[in-house]
Amino acid sequence: MPEQTKPCYLIIDYEVLSPPSNQEIAKILEKGTEEEKIDAMKTLILMILQDDHYPRMIMTIVQHAMRVESKEMKKLLLLYWEAIEKTNPDGTIKDEMVMLCNALRNDLLSPNEFVRAKTLRLVAKMKYREMMDSLLQPVVDNLNHRHPYVRRNAVMCVYSIYMSFGDSLLPDAVEKVDELLKSETDLSTRRNALLFLFEAQPEVAMKYLSSVLADEEDNSSSFGPSADILQLVVLDELKRVCKANPQEKGRHMKSIFQLANTSKSQSVLFECASTIIQLTKSPNAVKTAISTFIKLLNDPSADNNVKLLVLEKLADIRPQFPKLLQEQAVDLLRSLSSPSNDIRKKCLDLVLELLSSRNVEEIVRILKKELLNVQGQKEEFPYQELLIIALHKCAVSFPDITGQLGLVEVLMDCCLLQASTSAEVASFVQQLMSSYQSLQSNIIDKLHHIFAEISSAQVYRSALWMLSEYTKDPAKTIVLILNTIGEGPFINKRERIAHTEAVKDEQEQIHRTVILPDGTYGTQIISTFDFSRPKSVSGLRKLLTEVEEVDFYLVTAIAIALTKLLYKVEEKNRENYKQDILLILCGLVQLRTYPLKNKAEKEYSEVPFSIDPDNFERILQCFQTLTGLIYPGWLQGGKELYSHCQTIAKQIEEQLEDEKFITQPDDLLTIKQLRGRDGISDMDFIEEDAFKAIFQDTDEDYGKRVSRVRQLTGLGDPVYVECMMRMHLYDIVLEFSVFNKSSETLQNLTLELASQGDLKMVEKPLPINLAPGKSAQIKASVKVSSSEAGVIFGNLTYDSPKGGNLNLITLNEITIDAIEYIHPAICSESHFRQLWQDFKWESPVSVNSPKTNLLEYVQKLSKMSNMAILTPESVMLCSEHFLVCNLYGQSRFAEDALMNVSIERKENGIAGNIRIRAKTDGMAKCLGERVGGITQHIK
Repeated sequence: MPEQTKPCYLIIDYEVLSPPSNQEIAKILEKGTEEEKIDAMKTLILMILQDDHYPRMIMTIVQHAMRVESKEMKKLLLLYWEAIEKTNPDGTIKDEMVMLCNALRNDLLSPNEFVRAKTLRLVAKMKYREMMDSLLQPVVDNLNHRHPYVRRNAVMCVYSIYMSFGDSLLPDAVEKVDELLKSETDLSTRRNALLFLFEAQPEVAMKYLSSVLADEEDNSSSFGPSADILQLVVLDELKRVCKANPQEKGRHMKSIFQLANTSKSQSVLFECASTIIQLTKSPNAVKTAISTFIKLLNDPSADNNVKLLVLEKLADIRPQFPKLLQEQAVDLLRSLSSPSNDIRKKCLDLVLELLSSRNVEEIVRILKKELLNVQGQKEEFPYQELLIIALHKCAVSFPDITGQLGLVEVLMDCCLLQASTSAEVASFVQQLMSSYQSLQSNIIDKLHHIFAEISSAQVYRSALWMLSEYTKDPAKTIVLILNTIGEGPFINKRERIAHTEAVKDEQEQIHRTVILPDGTYGTQIISTFDFSRPKSVSGLRKLLTEVEEVDFYLVTAIAIALTKLLYKVEEKNRENYKQDILLILCGLVQLRTYPLKNKAEKEYSEVPFSIDPDNFERILQCFQTLTGLIYPGWLQGGKELYSHCQTIAKQIEEQLEDEKFITQPDDLLTIKQLRGRDGISDMDFIEEDAFKAIFQDTDEDYGKRVSRVRQLTGLGDPVYVECMMRMHLYDIVLEFSVFNKSSETLQNLTLELASQGDLKMVEKPLPINLAPGKSAQIKASVKVSSSEAGVIFGNLTYDSPKGGNLNLITLNEITIDAIEYIHPAICSESHFRQLWQDFKWESPVSVNSPKTNLLEYVQKLSKMSNMAILTPESVMLCSEHFLVCNLYGQSRFAEDALMNVSIERKENGIAGNIRIRAKTDGMAKCLGERVGGITQHIK
């Protein structure tokens, strides 16, 4: 039986610069020691696996290697017989294979169980009719061997021979395996026998299965709870029978339910629940499946990967059975006890999708309790963020529960004073205050109480805005802020320390001459400690003076808040506070900062910087307003602007939710084979291999693939080569089209490829012969390990028609672009800002384009860079003269790519800057270079 394609059962990565010749290996096998022969045998097998041919070595192996009495050599011989080419070019069996059949027959009768089993596995992989005649009887005899390891491999060997050649070679195979199954006690052997019977004679298998399932309640039976490998096979076949004969579904579903209730195997429970969902839509059955999933999810011994799979399954069935899942939403929250934040996040996301008026109160109580339990634990800060976001969504969806359960007080007490989670809490409280007037007084009182204890600049900015917009007593709030800041002077931490050390070097005390009240002269002694640090340092004072890098945005927020509050005070009392406000603002403006140079090593700049122009301009506006130089109308409208931003954010979120909705009630029935890849969900991929092959491996459409064609040789070369790239998961498939433009047949035409960067060739193209004027397709695979750019280069060689040296054509380089790995993705603005702050590698790109439409330019940039625009279109259209927006994408390796576009319209076109940030330097530079090239082609 000639092989259509050459099989490969073993892949070993092995590279050698100078491979040994036939004579060298033969000499070692003939005259070397046992260790040398074993090493030579290993080298020979590795070279054969790399497609190097050693056709004359078979007789040498038979004469010398097979005589070595070594278990290791026996293992290597079995690998060798598996790896070698067993047919001639015309498809006939080689003559040497007769000796191989004799050797295999002897091994099948060996007293060593391991040799028998390994030989059976080798025979199972041979698909040659001529070699089977002398091997059939030993294979069948091994079905009754005393050792189960041999019997299980014998069954699989019979299975392979029967499926390859039918019942012509083994007419009684079904009867023999059926007899073995009735008396077999080894689970693996019974599993293999059942697989064979279901493929060969399903009626015989079902007859045996029915007799076993008749005693389902007896856990001590052969079909007991410990036989998980056997249960999985039975479950798989029951599912297949139910699909093939729907009228028998009711009879077999009882067995599946029994397995779900009695089995202790995690894999069996998972498959039982998945099978029930696939076979029936009955509410009671689906409820049983959901309970099984939740049982597996809350099992403390279950692996985290299993729990993640269970959560994904529950998320897949949520659109079809939302009410059934809502009834068990509280049970889902028990999985929050897992230490994995990935499981916690998926669980919370699923529960938030199942919120209803009936379960929201109990869910909020559980989340509130969890938040109190992890209070103050640094290792649980990421979990606190997840809980805060979940409580936020609960409060937004059901605002009535916020006041009833004291949610705001808990959040502010537990988390507002912690720097890691305080920003999210502040944003949450800010939104609640804007949306619900009944909570404003309680929040303001709580802010007054904890204002001096806050430790985060972001929280202070939000708190200052809330106090300035919603306070009922502006005079009290002004005093609170001024007292928290403290009195001057305001000196940077580094400058104060440097001055203190300098003074200590000169003297420990400063002596100053002063005039006493009676007119005489006296000496005043000032301690250096009095100048080095104030006696009391509060939270806000600490953020302004006890750091090296000053947050001038916080200083601007203080200035704006004090200005707003002053104009809310009665006009006759404003002068009591104006002087103190101006004095403090003058001191804060003069602060100097030492920016952070290296975030990882906490290295600060040695050169001080004053306040930046943008913040200084805003503070100067406050000065002018306080002194009456400009009208204070700009202080109004803060609440309305914030409400408008929240409305836009809610619209975007609703739009995303609508996109997630799978079907509408009036949608037509669809046939999955006809609806393409976009209409397929994971629930469609059950056990239909053909359906998987059609859709699961499908990549982009043909037009997009054609756009990736690269020309590798010139039109004047005797061989024209072009390459089409196709991305598939973490691999790149290169499809080479080779055209013979010469008038002679090109023999041994070979593509020799190499890679540079994080690329690795995993499939070497085979040599071909190409007739004149003909073309051929050659494929090669490249493994990708990161999103950084790489290069593939190589040569095309072929034999000269008249003999002599090889002809060589150098191919053009193929650059694997970083953009090829990026796909558009969506994230929240807060997540984007957090990533922007965390990523330190940045690549700037200048923009100069003759285009005049800012929005159209950004949309083309988004399409060509494979990144999604996060900024709403209404925000981008707020001005005709400038545009600022954020773009976000992810690589196939879950790496984030961030882009900030800031452009303006000028007389000669568009100008501006694009900033790209990524986690690694290589990815940032690659994206920067690629985006730089894209900006030049946007017309």
